[in-house]
Amino acid sequence: MASIDFKKLNRQMMIYRIVQTILTGLLIVLAIIFQGRFASLQKPGQFISSIVFAIVVQLLLIYPVYRLAWRDAGVEIEGSQPKLTTEQLSALRKKRLIGDLWKFCGVAFFIVFVTLIPDAKKAAGAPLVLASTIFSFLLTCLMYFQCFNFCAKKRMKSL
Repeated sequence: MASIDFKKLNRQMMIYRIVQTILTGLLIVLAIIFQGRFASLQKPGQFISSIVFAIVVQLLLIYPVYRLAWRDAGVEIEGSQPKLTTEQLSALRKKRLIGDLWKFCGVAFFIVFVTLIPDAKKAAGAPLVLASTIFSFLLTCLMYFQCFNFCAKKRMKSL
């Protein structure tokens, strides 16, 4: 039996680590911006509330995101097998498309939700909802990348 080449998967995991670093930096910058905005609105307690709400959303999304990452890591490992038939390649392509569709739907939900939030002049709670949504989005992206790397490493070790 030929050995599995994980070169492509290792590169993808390295790219995901770089993306995680960038997203963490973006999360910190946005937290500083929103903290300043809430302080200027004389509502510094809303900043902590937005973080708590984002963490609650993360707790609700952890299982679905983990399952998606586990599935995507499995698809990438299956794609690393040598000498795949055309039927296997088409099945892997279909699995990748379904995974990408789920990720696209998640990103589209957050984008639509953020664009539909009314202006702060129209609704008093708009900055709180906006901050919570953006924090939840960034944390969800970070969680997916971390889960993918964890699942890929775990599956590679098992082989």
